[in-house]
Amino acid sequence: MDEKQLQRAMNLIAVAGNARSEAVQAMHLADDAKFDEADEMLEKAKKDLHQAHNVQTEWMSAEMNGEVVEKSILLIHSQDHFIAADIMMTVATQYLGQAKRLHALEAKVNG
Repeated sequence: MDEKQLQRAMNLIAVAGNARSEAVQAMHLADDAKFDEADEMLEKAKKDLHQAHNVQTEWMSAEMNGEVVEKSILLIHSQDHFIAADIMMTVATQYLGQAKRLHALEAKVNG
């Protein structure tokens, strides 16, 4: 794998890993009913996931434009990180919505 592709792979792993971690942190904050902080963390995760998507799109565009992309374990690993972050974002978004509804119901019941 040449240096350029190595950099892309490591960048994708780092940015997607950040997005995944931030999505998980958002869920933990929601567990503590810190919804404003959870929303902010989820926004950070969305921005990082968008950046990861841009890295992936750049990589695919380069290949479509004739750049030879070596299929390697590192390439596959970077794609796994991107997919995991994308899935975690979907889960965290749903989780925050459910946590907010649960909190509102508990407030009514305990009101």
